[in-house]
Amino acid sequence: MTIKHPAAATVGFWKGVGVRLPQGVFPPGWFLFCLRTWLSVVLALATAFWLQLSSPGASAVTVMILAQPLRGQVLSKAVYRLVGTFVGAFVALLLTACFNQERGIFLGGVALWLTFCTIIGTLEKDFRAYAAMLSGYTVAIVGISCIDNPASVFTVTINRVSDIVVGIAATAAVNDFFGSPTAWEKLAANLHRTANMVRRIAREAIAGHGIPDEAACAGLAGEIIALTTQVSYAKTELPDAHIRLAGARSAMVALLEMLSCSRAIAYVLRQGEVSGPVLTHIRTAFGDGTPIASPRQAVADLEDLARQAHTTEQAQGPTLDEAWLIERSMALLSDARWAVDGIDAFENGSRARTTAPDLKIDQHHDVIAALLAGLRTLVGFSIAAGLCIISDIPATYTALSQVAIILTLAATTYNARGYGMGALIGTPLAVLVAAVLNFGVLPQGADMPFLAMAIIPVVFAACLLLMNPKTATIGFNAGVFFFVILGVANQQNYEPSAFIDRNVLYLFAAIVIFISLVLLLPPSANKRRFRVAITIGHDLRKQFEGHGEQAGSALISRHYDRLCRILEWNSYLPANKAKTRVFTRLSSLDELNVELARARRHLLRAATIPSIRADAEAAYRSTIIYNIDAALYRMRHKARLLLEHSADLPHGQMATALAAVSSMVGAIRLLEHNRSAINLYDLLPIPDQRWRAF
Repeated sequence: MTIKHPAAATVGFWKGVGVRLPQGVFPPGWFLFCLRTWLSVVLALATAFWLQLSSPGASAVTVMILAQPLRGQVLSKAVYRLVGTFVGAFVALLLTACFNQERGIFLGGVALWLTFCTIIGTLEKDFRAYAAMLSGYTVAIVGISCIDNPASVFTVTINRVSDIVVGIAATAAVNDFFGSPTAWEKLAANLHRTANMVRRIAREAIAGHGIPDEAACAGLAGEIIALTTQVSYAKTELPDAHIRLAGARSAMVALLEMLSCSRAIAYVLRQGEVSGPVLTHIRTAFGDGTPIASPRQAVADLEDLARQAHTTEQAQGPTLDEAWLIERSMALLSDARWAVDGIDAFENGSRARTTAPDLKIDQHHDVIAALLAGLRTLVGFSIAAGLCIISDIPATYTALSQVAIILTLAATTYNARGYGMGALIGTPLAVLVAAVLNFGVLPQGADMPFLAMAIIPVVFAACLLLMNPKTATIGFNAGVFFFVILGVANQQNYEPSAFIDRNVLYLFAAIVIFISLVLLLPPSANKRRFRVAITIGHDLRKQFEGHGEQAGSALISRHYDRLCRILEWNSYLPANKAKTRVFTRLSSLDELNVELARARRHLLRAATIPSIRADAEAAYRSTIIYNIDAALYRMRHKARLLLEHSADLPHGQMATALAAVSSMVGAIRLLEHNRSAINLYDLLPIPDQRWRAF
């Protein structure tokens, strides 16, 4: 399919330029990424020198921080970098104005602000998290540099903002000229890829073949949820982003729903009671898995099938399992249509013909992990600040800026140890390279072209390290801080003593960072997994009481995100069967939470139909669970009555009743499967007197 884009004709002529080297050594697109970054650094430095900014190296640092392979990533990060810088600069001015004579109180205020920004950044995602972190360490950079001269804080703030604006402008100009790869094209490709995978699973489920296990399905759902990051990047590239991205979100929600429907269908065909005629009719309606132009007729046919189905000669109607299978197949047809229409709307820039009813995609938040990350930042920065105060050497305060930067940025990832090791390795590496350039290369020339040629190996090496996940933290520390360590200025200083005095402090900062991130309150995968389990148990108990979250795209996306988090934490634990069993059990318990919420949503809708209102209300009450055996009996009975009394409903209303019965059957199956675990973990609530009487 040809993807239309309003700015497709403006893509730079450098689009096809590339250097062919072994792909196993160099990642795809590495040369143009390195080249764009180097040209951006050169342009930023040249502009800063021309404007006579006090710290031109900060412009190059901005470019290295913004270095991203996709245009949307660069633009999005640039916007949030500006926002974070302005907020941090304002707070720095405020703290300096209030506590310029009280060094200890001032540093305490900086530490508390860093802690607050770390907590917010840990709970946020994408570049919003980066903006929160940046607003934190900007206070350290601006305020601490003026701790001995508070009167200069306004000038320093203006210079820093100017350096950042120059770096952002240089990066945007170079990426625009070169036609860097766009985030929206990558999003379109990933939507097609994940949609094809989900459709394949749906076809296998309907055919009665094996489908991927819970872990594989959760991993695929995690890939779909992760597309929200690319949606935020694409927003900066598209003039009609509101319309296009609504289609993308609709497709993502539909794909998550299709995944859940496929898993339910596979289960009922494997474990349930389904007659041959019912199964044949469903497979005929589904076809080869290609969404039909309008699923209404197929859905109407399935409603008729539920109305006419018989399992015995006494014509007792469809079994509960057959009702579950029919409704999940109806939902699958609708979801498939939403997915196709959403992807088409995103690619063609038009409103989707059909959309999912709810487009909210939510993620699991670990508040305890955020608080621990904030505590780690507070303690680490306080230790470094205390050592600076005890030493009483004014120059040591410059090291606090680096401590603040790495401690806050490390909080956005589980691999805090990796950041600590990156600082311990990357900083000495940057010092070594800077020493070679400062004393061995730069004295041989004194103009901008010579400097530009001298830094080519450094920028290319840093970019290659950044593109490799295993060395990204080393590349970040070495590449970003290289220009700070080199001390790029309008008048370059070649005094060995000044270079040594300055960089000893950065090495000291690297050691403090390593201690804080590796040895102080290190993140625990086992504890994080345990906290996810506690959240699942808490939500499930509320659902048993009837006070749980309502069903919708937010709930199902958070369900899959939780499973992805558990898989991530499991990857850090020793390989054994126990962690697989833990994942499977937690997946099933959280799925029970989703099914109960779905049952209550559809039962409330069914209660609006006069002819089955009493049955729907009675079925709704049966989903409030204080005793598993009693709840299973009541739910089966009420679901059976609701199904029997809905046989004569017209089209549309029949689908509503089927959805209510189907979700009840799904909850019954999961309740039976998790009976022992619910009792073992004491997840059932204690009934009040009203329910004891009931």
